Amino acid sequence: MEIKDYMTQFIEDYYREDHNYEEMPAIQLVEQNTFVELSNLDFPEEGKPVEEMIDVLRHKVYPNRSVGEHPRNFAFIPAPIEEVSKLGDLVNLFYNPNACGWYPSSGTASIEHALINWLCEQAGYSEESSGIFVSGGSSANLTAAIAARDSKLKADDINKGIAYISNQAHHSVNKALHVIGIPEERIRRLKTDENLKIIPEDLTTQVNKDLANGLKPFLIIGTAGTTNAGVIDPLKELAELAEEYNLWLHIDGAFGASLLLSNENRHLVDGLELADSITWDAHKWLFQTYSCAMLLVKNRSSLLHSFSDQPEYLDDAHQADRTDFWDLGIELSRPARGVKLWLTIQTLGTKKIGEQIDYGIELAEYTEVQVKKANHWQIVTPAQTAIINFRYFDDKHTEEELNAINTMLSEKMTSTGYAQVLTTKLNGVTVLRMCTLSPLTKHQDIEKTINDLNQIVLDQVK
Repeated sequence: MEIKDYMTQFIEDYYREDHNYEEMPAIQLVEQNTFVELSNLDFPEEGKPVEEMIDVLRHKVYPNRSVGEHPRNFAFIPAPIEEVSKLGDLVNLFYNPNACGWYPSSGTASIEHALINWLCEQAGYSEESSGIFVSGGSSANLTAAIAARDSKLKADDINKGIAYISNQAHHSVNKALHVIGIPEERIRRLKTDENLKIIPEDLTTQVNKDLANGLKPFLIIGTAGTTNAGVIDPLKELAELAEEYNLWLHIDGAFGASLLLSNENRHLVDGLELADSITWDAHKWLFQTYSCAMLLVKNRSSLLHSFSDQPEYLDDAHQADRTDFWDLGIELSRPARGVKLWLTIQTLGTKKIGEQIDYGIELAEYTEVQVKKANHWQIVTPAQTAIINFRYFDDKHTEEELNAINTMLSEKMTSTGYAQVLTTKLNGVTVLRMCTLSPLTKHQDIEKTINDLNQIVLDQVK
């Protein structure tokens, strides 16, 4: 057979044998003998049959993963992907455009520019806005941090620059700041209230203190949908402070910015339009394959200021009346990441996507109802933006013992293969965290997961 025949055969086998998520565990780790076998595969001088190596991938490599499409994978934020996103990925893979700019791929550039403009409209931005598709939230946060630094700091002031972030900020924020020359000692981790939101008064105090010490505050990074608990910082208050002190406001909405497309919960991100830049991951809550994320900026000139450059070999490729993506970000050669999102929105429609987002929020609220039926559970953070945190609690064990018990509950639950429920740390204690973003999850999936956890408590703790 030719390679194209193997492609057709693989797709048929995948949908016939590998796509029934109900019959597979939510997570599977590679066994030791398989690990040894894969590690010891040689790299041959003479090639091996393609069907043999595809068989290795299908049966020994890809089964060993956390199955994001599984309706009872409650461990991570990325939602199950729409099948049409896979199709968009496949189409783009076959045509393989270099989507760095207008000249090499004007068709995909047209789609991505139109989609970025539409997303900016959803964010409440004006015609001066723009953005770029990037690999993920980490790249988006880094790109925003560069633009903020270049916009607010002179070169001689970078060694005095101060950035303000929540103590709940994603770790990619920290990495981005380090990359742009802001070391740990000039990152201010702001206090959060009982709801894990930034306290604006603490931010004001920190900024005034730094100004009095001759430092250069330049950047506030808030979050719309924290990884731990789905918390949305006080966006409007942060924007007011940013304007008062002439600071750049970036909102890491990798997860929560998708609420902009919600039918019922859009109000939760009111104030997002006031940010100078927004990170938004489509592979989190817009049901896309990896990787697909966006950075949106209020003023496209801020990205041009940081990234526009015209080397001689690109002179012919540059169109004066078009903004090429190489002028808006770090990458030159890049895939057309936005095509699959464009195809998904075009075929599903915004109403259905919004309904799926709202359903995830309703599922978390339903989970909270089920958890409250047993008195051995403590709600640590209530259901919000499709995330809930709770833990086993009693007055017979120490905090250290309770942490160990909750870790055990997670391990026992996950080891059954029925559902994946992992832990996180909040306010110094170990909690069970459930993310309920999947449109495939049913109420009975939630009920059985909580019932199974209750049974493990009865068998192992009480």
